[in-house]
Amino acid sequence: MRVFLSVEELKRVLKLIDKTVGTVEKTNRIVGFKYENGFLNLYGSDGCLILKAKVSEMNPTTLSFSVPLDILKFFVFELSGNISIYSDGNYVVLKAKDENLKLKTERFSFKNFEERYEELINVPINTFVNDLDFVSSHLEEGSYVDFYFGNKVRMVAENGSIINYVVRDKKSKEYSWRIPYYSARHLIKALSEIKSGELIVGEGLNKLVLSSDYLFNVCGEELDHLDLVPLENEIEKSEEFLRVSLKSIRRFLRRAMISGRYSRLKIFGNEKGLYFYAFSENMEYRGHIDISSKYIFQTTTNAYFLRSALNRIGSETLLFFKGEKYLIISTMQKRRFILLPLL
Repeated sequence: MRVFLSVEELKRVLKLIDKTVGTVEKTNRIVGFKYENGFLNLYGSDGCLILKAKVSEMNPTTLSFSVPLDILKFFVFELSGNISIYSDGNYVVLKAKDENLKLKTERFSFKNFEERYEELINVPINTFVNDLDFVSSHLEEGSYVDFYFGNKVRMVAENGSIINYVVRDKKSKEYSWRIPYYSARHLIKALSEIKSGELIVGEGLNKLVLSSDYLFNVCGEELDHLDLVPLENEIEKSEEFLRVSLKSIRRFLRRAMISGRYSRLKIFGNEKGLYFYAFSENMEYRGHIDISSKYIFQTTTNAYFLRSALNRIGSETLLFFKGEKYLIISTMQKRRFILLPLL
C-alpha cells in the first residue's frame, strides 16, 4: 500500500474519528485503513457507531489494517503540506518532509459495514444535530434514543422521570430504530464537525445508515410504532395553561443544584405563582416566580437533567401544558417537548 494525501485532509478525518470513537473505551481508539473502489478509506468506531471516510485516490491493494488513533493524531498535529503512507501489511510508515513514523499494524476490525440503504429522510445536518442534542440531553449510560419514521419523524428519549420528544413534518416509509446513548452523543459531536449540508438517513440491512460527505452506521434494534401511541395521545389531548420565559426560571434551576448534580427538584404551581423546591437530607432550597397558574400542579424531577433539556429546547418562551399524566413543556413551534410526571 502506498498513497499520498493532504495533511489537512488527514487531520480533518482524524478529528471526525476522534469524535466518533469517544474517550471512555480506550480499545476503540484505533483507525482502520482499507482500500475500496479506487480510494483509501479510514474507519473509526465506538463499538456501535462506525464512521467511514474517503480520503484519497490510490492504487488497488488487498491490505487493510488498524493503527492507534492517538499516536497518529500526535504525529500529524504540527505537520503541513502532504504526507505519504506506505505499508507492507506488518508495518505502516508515514513520511512528511524531514520526519517519519513507523508503526506496527493491528488487525482491521471494522467488519460488516453497510453502504447500501433505503433512504428515509433528507434533512439539514444542523437540524438533525440540534434535535438529537435536545432529545438526548438528559440521558446517562444505559439509556437509549428512539427514532420513528413514517407520516412524521420523531425522536424520543426517557431517563428517570423526564421524557424528551421531537417531531418533524417529514414523511417516509414506516420504520423505527433504537440506538444507545453513548453513540447518540458521539454522533452529535462528529456531525457538528461537518456543520453544514444535507444528511440522508436510511434503513440498512442491520444498521441505521447516515450519509453526508461521510458515511455512518449505527447499531441498534427495531421498535414497535404502537409504543409511541400513549405518548402522542397525551400531548394531543393536553391543554396549554401557562406561558413563562426560560430566563425567569433558569436561575432557579441552577440554584436548585445547590446539593449537586443529582439534586431533586419539586415544581409546584397555583394561582399565587410557580415554586421551586430542592431538597436533600440536610437541606431545602426554595424559589418563587410571581406568575399565576390556572391549574394547581406539582412534579418532581432531577434539576440538572431538566436544566440541560431546557437549555436546548430552542426558545426563550416556554409553553406549559397539562396532560392527564404529565406536565408538558414546549415552545411556540411545538416541535420539542419535555414531559414530567404529575403527582
